[in-house]
Amino acid sequence: MSLFKRLFGKTENKEQERNSSIIEKNAEEHEKKAMDELKSSPQNDQDLFLEMMNKLSSSNEISTNTPDLFKTELYDSINRYYSSPEFRIELSLEDEQGNLFEEHEAFNFTFNEWKKVRSIWDRRAILFEQWDETELNKLQKWQIIERFVKDRYALKALNFQETNIKQDDFQDIRLIVALSKLYRVLNSIPQALHYSKGAYELRPDLDIVKTEYANLLHLSNSYEDKELSHKLINEVIENRIKNDANEKEIPLLNYFAFSVNYIDSSIFAINFLKAGNCDEETWEKLAEEYYWCPTFRYEHSVFLSQNGESLRALAKLGSLANEFPWYESGVLANIDAINQLRIQNKDNSFMSEEMNKMEQYKSMWK
Repeated sequence: MSLFKRLFGKTENKEQERNSSIIEKNAEEHEKKAMDELKSSPQNDQDLFLEMMNKLSSSNEISTNTPDLFKTELYDSINRYYSSPEFRIELSLEDEQGNLFEEHEAFNFTFNEWKKVRSIWDRRAILFEQWDETELNKLQKWQIIERFVKDRYALKALNFQETNIKQDDFQDIRLIVALSKLYRVLNSIPQALHYSKGAYELRPDLDIVKTEYANLLHLSNSYEDKELSHKLINEVIENRIKNDANEKEIPLLNYFAFSVNYIDSSIFAINFLKAGNCDEETWEKLAEEYYWCPTFRYEHSVFLSQNGESLRALAKLGSLANEFPWYESGVLANIDAINQLRIQNKDNSFMSEEMNKMEQYKSMWK
């Protein structure tokens, strides 16, 4: 059976689905400002925007951010922090007097910050900062690169590479793969390909190597590269299917969610989301995994725009451009979206502050 024809499904974790972010925290201020400026827009657009904004709590705390959810995300975050789904850590939640505490009590300050945040990726960032206090010096170099990349701190990862990584460190194939991801996020595709191809030449048998090399090959304009890309990712997926032979049929996209032996590929997650004609809920679920990847976020905004969610698409493009100003596709798409709204509103100064910022980003590319 063609891999593209396998069933696409949603995750089984209903609690996490109920608590999924509707819209990224970083876009909230952008959207509020846009709402004021969109008063001259068609009434349908205004109604849609107001409905969306009403979903944002006016309280400092999000009602669904409960102690139980905090506990779940706390332990999940430590696995992600170590880039190891199978990692297990014993937390000492007992004081000197032998009093035991719940997780939200032991990490009270972090919990109080965490419960104010809507998006799962920004809540995860708060937890990563918590782990930095005790765990950062325990990470291997490849894990530090991944920790920064997955937390949307590509420039910190780049600085770490320049100041801490020596030639001998490249004996660890995981570091080479991590650096490929870093340069892919930085939109420096030739450099990323250099690392991913080098890793493949050293260890073509490893699925993590095949996956990252397939990611870069797929971004090529070469038909031959894309063919090899699909061949490699199909081999990885078939390995997963073979290993799950005793299980019931598993929806293909589940292999791309963080778990033991998962496939860390934002590029092919996009491909399969498109091929499966997946709904908004499924896109949102995968966004929880790949919000660190500008390519994924760009394609997510395209999906929203094509499905009549123009304002949400604009918000996502705005936050994408602000977090990844070197990602040209995101900045140019945001400029185009603003220009379309200017034409629609017959106002050439519409969102002038945002447009000026985009032009500043463009000037950085020269």
